[in-house]
Amino acid sequence: MFPFRLIACDIDGTLSMDNTLSLRSVHTLQKLQQQGVSIVLCSGRSYPDVLSLRNQHLLALDMLLLNGAMQVNAKGQILHATAIKKQSAKMILQMLQKEPIAIGCYDETHIYSLEEEDRPSFQKHYLQSFTDTTPVMSCFKTIAETDLPKTILKIELLEKDEEKRQRLQTRLSTLQEVKVTTSGWDNLEITSPLVSKGTALQTYVAQHGFTKEEVLVFGDSENDLSMFSCFPNSVAVANACTQIKNAARYHCKEAKEDGVAQFLEMLIKHAV
Repeated sequence: MFPFRLIACDIDGTLSMDNTLSLRSVHTLQKLQQQGVSIVLCSGRSYPDVLSLRNQHLLALDMLLLNGAMQVNAKGQILHATAIKKQSAKMILQMLQKEPIAIGCYDETHIYSLEEEDRPSFQKHYLQSFTDTTPVMSCFKTIAETDLPKTILKIELLEKDEEKRQRLQTRLSTLQEVKVTTSGWDNLEITSPLVSKGTALQTYVAQHGFTKEEVLVFGDSENDLSMFSCFPNSVAVANACTQIKNAARYHCKEAKEDGVAQFLEMLIKHAV
């Protein structure tokens, strides 16, 4: 018998390295579903982005998106969303506007890029990174409340300069109005202080009647750390950041080597 009832898996850098899922990974997930194992994708990505990736491989999976700010079921229905308070979002954006960095905001179905003269384009970066799964993207020109998206679930900034990025992360982390994390070496992700992948997964587990011990978590980046803290059975891919590797109970091969699929195949084999 397979030892876990729920697999909770990050996407980028964990299940996927190039915006696609390998056939091996898809087949392994489908095999587990056929055995009655539940699977939930836990990602910092947007809803249209993950939905496109999921539908591309005909996978009926629940999703915890935007670092846990949004819960979507296997039918594509949005069950819950936690937004950043409007005044907090405005304050953060006014602060970031002074920096020459690419800035994007997410609501339930759209991405909004702050496009100003002499500002690096978030829209351009996103289109280059996710050409196969591009969600609807709009632009806003000012931080005036009338110009901001009605609901902001996540703010993302892109900055390749490590010193500048760390300075911004340190500054933002002192603010009680938001929570700051990262899913890669060149970005910062800002959500409501009530939001994390770990918190969202705890809610999901309670809703479906699982115990913590019945959950197996996979991740690679800082935004996965909350899941590793909340659940005892965690697996870090070999390409994970140091924090995740240190927090993990188990380790598997790199994402580009289908490390998640290999680890799950091993569990399936030993469960027979």
